[in-house]
Amino acid sequence: MAFADYTEVCWRTSDLFARRSNVARKDPARGKPASLEELLRENESLRNELAKLEGYRTLAYRDELTGLWNRRYFTERLAEETSRARRRLHSHFTIMLADVNDLKVINDAHGHAEGDLVLRWVAEFLECSLRAHDVIFRIGGDEFAVLLPELAAAAAEPLLARLRSTLFAARTCAPFPIGLSFGFAVYPEDGTTSDELLHLADDEMYRDKHRQKLGSAGPPPGSRHAAART
Repeated sequence: MAFADYTEVCWRTSDLFARRSNVARKDPARGKPASLEELLRENESLRNELAKLEGYRTLAYRDELTGLWNRRYFTERLAEETSRARRRLHSHFTIMLADVNDLKVINDAHGHAEGDLVLRWVAEFLECSLRAHDVIFRIGGDEFAVLLPELAAAAAEPLLARLRSTLFAARTCAPFPIGLSFGFAVYPEDGTTSDELLHLADDEMYRDKHRQKLGSAGPPPGSRHAAART
């Protein structure tokens, strides 16, 4: 009984896998290896496609009005920073929220175009007032967020005081008052999850807004941070 000889088939199969990496380098019309010029053109084409895709990705993460990063990117970056901090001993960071006071009043009195200018001004104010590696986001109509890597609780209060002072000096040339309400939370003192940190920072921000409307000074009475950080 004769047995079929599969040697040739096995050779062809192994040869195909061995040469798979060369398939893309051959001109299918001529069956010859592609020239250096053709490979360079292909490489340039791939680079252009990657750049185009990166451009689309950037657009998806950018706020159109201010050019800052948007809420989607903030959510991802905050989760990444929290995960990184958990893996590193004694790691800390701060998130800060800022809300434009009475933006609706400005829109109603001066028009939405002026309101948009205020939002752009606030974006530039934050960019000029913070460190180069701090990441600034616009996460809502009148709300901004800042991720401050490696900023501990002891440095957060002085930073906030400096921002208030700089804002007071900078807005003197504005045609109408521009105010910001701030709130911040520090990892891990104030929470170890994104939700915990955001909840506390948001609560502080609205306490600050209420305090400013009452015209009072200092931390809000009864605030946990008023007791802990004064």
